[in-house]
Amino acid sequence: MHPAAGGLRAVTSARNPALKLARALEAKKVRRERRLLVAEGEDLLTAALDHGVQPQVLLVDETRAGEIGDLLRRTAGVAERYAVPPSLMAGVSTLAAHPRVVALIPQPPHRSFGAVAFPPAPGVWLAGVADPGNVGTLVRSAAALGADWLALGPGSADPFHPRAVRGAMGATFALPLLEGVRAEDLATREGLRIVAAVAHGGVPPWEADLASPLVLALGAERGGLDTALDTLAARFPVVRVTIPQAAGTESLNVAAAGAALLAEALRQRHARGAGASS
Repeated sequence: MHPAAGGLRAVTSARNPALKLARALEAKKVRRERRLLVAEGEDLLTAALDHGVQPQVLLVDETRAGEIGDLLRRTAGVAERYAVPPSLMAGVSTLAAHPRVVALIPQPPHRSFGAVAFPPAPGVWLAGVADPGNVGTLVRSAAALGADWLALGPGSADPFHPRAVRGAMGATFALPLLEGVRAEDLATREGLRIVAAVAHGGVPPWEADLASPLVLALGAERGGLDTALDTLAARFPVVRVTIPQAAGTESLNVAAAGAALLAEALRQRHARGAGASS
């Protein structure tokens, strides 16, 4: 390895430890052990930097380093910054066309369920949402639409999976993410309000009180919330809401349903605030 332009160290072999680590982080076990995530592209790196998070390793396409000068200046203090040939960059990227930069970034600190805002206005709880893209989109929607936190129940995808990180578009660093929160854990809190999204049989969201503090429970499209609601309903009142749809259409996926319900909750909070101030 030898110095390259812009203060980057040149990489010439796929056996480079930084490249090997980037590839290894595709495995959840390694992500957990190293407490790192892979951020592909300058938008995700910028989001991390804007939240005060510096990458541990920076991999830059050596042919396009001149196009990201501002990011290179902002990461000047990072010890491991590498100029990587395009052919080797393609080997560490999960995208069809590799980006100009891939960053290995520390995961946000682990947060316990007992350490977040309560009562939440609102919180989001995912039960068995196994697709990383849906989890990432829900993280992004929750952050944008005023949720205090997002908790992942059993069977939900790793929020630090590369697809989840891409789907969150930087919200990974903006919203507290709680892992391994079971229905039984929710049931330990006092005064909890549960609003559960169900495919059929619930009230329209505009007829439910979504302005008061609540936890929005979302489940996988096939299994739904299933027995989790039985556990919660034994402890708290559970309001079931169903988003009406045009006849003959497919049901909304969990990410779309979650965004719609969070938007309605935000609308109701704004309307209640405007009414209180008039």
